[in-house]
This record gives sequence, C-alpha cells and structure tokens, in this order.
Amino acid sequence: MPLALLRVSALTALFVFAVLAPAAAGLNPDLASPSIVLNLPSRTLEFYAGGELVKTYPVAIGKPSTPSPLGNFAIFEKEVDPWWFPPRTGEVVPSGPHNPLGYRWMGFAPMYGIHGTNAPWAIGLAVSNGCIRMREADVEELYEVVPCGTPVRVTYDRFKLRVEGTGEVSLGVYPDIYGRRELTAGEVSDALAARGLGGLLTDGELAAMIAEEADRQVVFARVHNVRVNGRMLAERAVTLKGVMYVPLLAVAGALEAKVSWDGANGMARGAKRAVPVAVIGDKVYVAANDAQALFGGQQVFREEENVLAVDVVSLFLNGRPLAGDVQVVEGVLAVPVTAVAEAVGQKVARGADGSLSVRGTKVPASLVGGEAYIQLTKVYDVFRAYVYWNQEARSIELTYPFIERGGND
Repeated sequence: MPLALLRVSALTALFVFAVLAPAAAGLNPDLASPSIVLNLPSRTLEFYAGGELVKTYPVAIGKPSTPSPLGNFAIFEKEVDPWWFPPRTGEVVPSGPHNPLGYRWMGFAPMYGIHGTNAPWAIGLAVSNGCIRMREADVEELYEVVPCGTPVRVTYDRFKLRVEGTGEVSLGVYPDIYGRRELTAGEVSDALAARGLGGLLTDGELAAMIAEEADRQVVFARVHNVRVNGRMLAERAVTLKGVMYVPLLAVAGALEAKVSWDGANGMARGAKRAVPVAVIGDKVYVAANDAQALFGGQQVFREEENVLAVDVVSLFLNGRPLAGDVQVVEGVLAVPVTAVAEAVGQKVARGADGSLSVRGTKVPASLVGGEAYIQLTKVYDVFRAYVYWNQEARSIELTYPFIERGGND
C-alpha cells in the first residue's frame, strides 16, 4: 500500500467516506436474511438484507503487514463491552475509553472481529492488526441487527460499479492496498457491459478514472425507466453530460412507428422529419428532445419515479390516419388546426390580428411550438366533425361529415 494512504488526514478520511454512509435513525431489527460484505480496497462494510443493500459503512482495515483475511466467514460470537488482550503482551485492557475494541465485538474468524474503536480518526485507513474497525455509533447500530450465523464475505475488489435507486451510476476505483492485483480498463469495461451499461464511458474516460484512482464513487451517468403509452420498456433512457437519450428502436417498436436509421450519416428518419442519433455501446439512442420531434406526443420526466413517460396519441379521420401531433393544452387533448381543416376540406382564414377562423367561425386556438392547436372539446363547434377518444387504443377518431338525425317523436 502506498505510504501516502496511511498519511491521509482524519478529516479527509471522514469526509470521503461520509458520502458512502446514508444517514439513518436506525436499522430495522426484523430485517430478513442479513449478510455483510467487507471490501478491503474501498474500506467499506456493506450490510444487506434479502440480497438488497441496506447501508454502507466506512471502516478501518488491517495494515499491509497484518492484512485482514479474505474469504467467506460468518459471525460466530457477539460481545458487549469486550475486553482486549493485546497480542504477545499478556496484558488485559477492560472495557472503557482506553479499550481499542470499543463497546461492541462481532467475531467472524479466529482472532478477527468487527468492532468499535476509541480512535475514530483511523476510520478509512489501513491501520489495524487485521480486525475491522467501525465508528462506535455505526457498530452499535449494526450489532443490533446482526445475529450469530450472519454470512461475512471479505473481498478485494479494486473497483465498484453502482446503480442507485435514483438511477445514478457511479464508478469507484480504489487503491491496491496490499499490492495484490492490478486493475485493467478491460475488466471494468466488461463489468459495465454485463450490467447493460456498456459505452457509457469512453475508453479515454475509463482510462483516466483508473489512472486517477479517486478512492471514492464518481457519478458519471444516470439511467431512467421509460414508459410508453402506459407500458414500461425493458430498455432504459440514459443521461450523459446533461443530455437525456432515449432508446430509439425500443420506443419506435412500442409506438409501432416506422423509423429508418442511416448509420453512415448518423440520422434517424421518421414519417415527417430526421434527427441525429447517438450510438452508445451497442444501442442506438436519440436525444429526448429529438425523440419528441421524431415521434410527436408528450414527454414528461417524473423525477419521483425516475421515469420518462412518453405518450403518443394517433389521429384518424374516417378510419384513415392523419399527419399531425396530438398535444395537451390546459389539460385537454388538442389536435392541429391546419391538419384537421385540410382533411375535412375546409380553409383556415387568418385575420389581421393573427386570429384563425373557419367558415366565419373563430377558432379557439392555442400555439404549441409555433403551431395552432384546438382542444378536442371544441372541434365539433368549429369543424362539425364528431370526436371519439379511444382510451384503449390511445387514438382520436374523427368522423366527417357527421350527420345528426332527429328522433321519431
């Protein structure tokens, strides 16, 4: 291990590892199937329940001359207010402020345990005789939810790839504390691909992160679920460098939209327009704004769900599809004035004040992206076309001419 690592100040160590330990009032003592993963290069203890990560704690580990053991173990003993028997001295240190074991001990291998400390400045460093030190508040919290028999796996992973529930994707590259293994870009690249995140880092970016060895998790992307017309897609959107990209072919397939991709020119062409594409890994994406231009409809990102909701409504006249996007105006679906007028053979007149009228009837239009739209509730008043909203098919069906017939009385 580089000597510089041992010289990291207490303040720096505490600051770096504070980001890895989410604040919590306490852990649920009824958590099922608890397990512990200790990773030595990152000096972290991860507590899992039912296979799900519950919390990450910073720890101190064994120094290079007395390394912490690797392998699979289990908690076999627990003790409150342990006494310390310093190796090869014959001394005994009772529980108290001078005891380096703190006030909790969880043995996981002969002579090795997870315990508290009276030297919190050491957390995040490689300084122990091989045991795992935790902040006193942390070890007391963990002690309450870890029964004897809890599996403990001690690993030596030089990097950690994480995808948080918020969608944040981070990569941590950690030092080779015991000088046991080098880290290659290919190894990290393979891990990204295995998680469906291939291509999110360029070769140059990946090489730079490995060379920097930031010794912390670095967020470099965010992934989002995509819901198209109420159906969640298997493919995800991704935000890179502040731009959200959506999977082109997955969205087109969900909408049954015909899209051609010109790989040579880096363009995707739909029914009305072409937009640039981005190839990330082995997938083709388009920027979210370009996707809306390509497919039409509405896009809303729901931050609380981490979901990009894409809603595209089809427009028909007498069973034939009409060109034109369907928008939402003041909470009501709206259709393009010009497209409807042309379809029903009516002319739109524009007044000196910019207002629109059809057959002398003023059109209550709203501008969306520079185009005039009319709400569905007002279509009949202007065009005398009957409107039917097909919720299941997510389509608007216009009938024209619509003949109103009187009753028999």
